Amino acid sequence: MAGWANPVVRRLAHAQAKNSVMCADDQSSSDPADEDKYDVCGLLLICSWPMPEHIMAQASVFCTELRAALPDGAYVYPPSSLHCTISTLRPFSTGPLDAAARETHVQRWLPVLTAARSSPLWPSAPFKLRMNKPTFEGSTGIVRYDDLDNAVSSMRAALRAAVVAAGGVPAEGGADRSNARPLPSTPHAEPAPHIPDIVHSTLLRWAEEPTADVTAISEAFERVAATWVPAEIVVRRVTAVFEDMPFMHIPTEDPSKIWWTCEF
Repeated sequence: MAGWANPVVRRLAHAQAKNSVMCADDQSSSDPADEDKYDVCGLLLICSWPMPEHIMAQASVFCTELRAALPDGAYVYPPSSLHCTISTLRPFSTGPLDAAARETHVQRWLPVLTAARSSPLWPSAPFKLRMNKPTFEGSTGIVRYDDLDNAVSSMRAALRAAVVAAGGVPAEGGADRSNARPLPSTPHAEPAPHIPDIVHSTLLRWAEEPTADVTAISEAFERVAATWVPAEIVVRRVTAVFEDMPFMHIPTEDPSKIWWTCEF
């Protein structure tokens, strides 16, 4: 199991533990970013964030039970981070962006997003996803969604065409990225945008290498996952956000994180 531990996740877990202690002591507790500053800034095009109240309620119970079931070293995401990525326009791991650089990136992407939204492929009404039972993938735990109206796939196709028309070539899924190309005028050495080939949310990574064996961890995960009730989500909004905390641990109530919106 060597290689499961992630140093970024370790920092998130440390901040989560601090916040839990502060809340237990009835002291004021704020975003983990107050305790740990992250020199990161991604640009994501996402939907289902924040999740609807019925999903948040079920996920809160599930995540609490999963934390209790898994060994030390497991980091279960807070429900507030759950989302579905349509495309990673810039991964957070590329590095930080100051205010001027953020604005430059936004102005580079706005015409592309406008073109994608104008495509006949882009949905014109709210659409549905079905959130399935979480699955254990080894170093991660994820939730897969059924794209019931084929809307996510269609948005990705519209975005792909808009990126190519603008002079870029997106990376796709886990395929070879050697032919991918960022948009013109993107700073040197920054990666091309990435379009996933699944619809999912991540909810588990590892802060430390686990001491339990894989079979025991998988069985513990599956026992909790068996309690999950698949649920439908009606998506009424797509947003582009600044991911300036890793793995979408940004506050859901902060409008400054959102730089583009499409309402249905």
